[in-house]
Amino acid sequence: MFRIGEFAQIAQVSGRQLRFYDQIGLLRPARTDPETGYRYYSIRQLQRLNRILALKELGLSLDQIAPLLQNEISPAELRGMLIIKRSQVEQSLREEEARLRHIESRIAQIDRQDGMDGYDVVVKSVPATPFLALKCSCQDMEEAVHMIRAVADDGGRQIRIPLRDKLVVVARNDHEDERLELEIGFSLTRPSNASVRIAGDHVLKPSELPAVKTMATIVRVGTDPTSHSSFGAIGTWIEANGCEIAGSCREVFLEPVVGSPGLAAALVEIQFPVRKAA
Repeated sequence: MFRIGEFAQIAQVSGRQLRFYDQIGLLRPARTDPETGYRYYSIRQLQRLNRILALKELGLSLDQIAPLLQNEISPAELRGMLIIKRSQVEQSLREEEARLRHIESRIAQIDRQDGMDGYDVVVKSVPATPFLALKCSCQDMEEAVHMIRAVADDGGRQIRIPLRDKLVVVARNDHEDERLELEIGFSLTRPSNASVRIAGDHVLKPSELPAVKTMATIVRVGTDPTSHSSFGAIGTWIEANGCEIAGSCREVFLEPVVGSPGLAAALVEIQFPVRKAA
């Protein structure tokens, strides 16, 4: 017989661990001195302890291990438990690999910019949202900015604040010509069937921004001269993480563009639907 400290040394575990296994009934001492309370273990118990440690190493919980030691679980049931555990480990590995790619892309971004003043990409899901907008084809950015201002100004005045949420610009990327195919309008706090006519005989019509399960997003400051670098940062992230663009880019203005801070200085969240590249 070995006292608990001696048995722990032989088994290469801690005495605290043995006491815990005793407490939960997983590995009782072969004998406990009734006067001193000292625990004594037999070398034959080492096989049971090693089995506990081996099953624990496979990722099984102590609650799962206990019936296995009593032969209350068949080999088929154990196989099923291990298949589930394998699936969980594989999922964890995939998540860690994605995190590693994200870290690598962030390091590359810092190296290019020689500092921390970069853009942080955040991935999230976006629910379907009621949308009141117009579709337009603009020759260049100057014309696009003019349309954005018109919608923000005139549409913003006509759509009541409880209904109106954020100004959103959707850029359709499924055309190969040089014109900018845009959808400009306001997300709404609730569905509405009403259309809104604005200056220039344009009409904001009700529709819906579809839900996106995986949206890569980044926040930048309005039309700052360096704001184009945010698109480069999100492009770097998409490529580094083995993704591809899966829909139209959205620019969601988080601050007012009419009045302060204005179109040039308002915070904008750029959103790109993405999916794993084939």
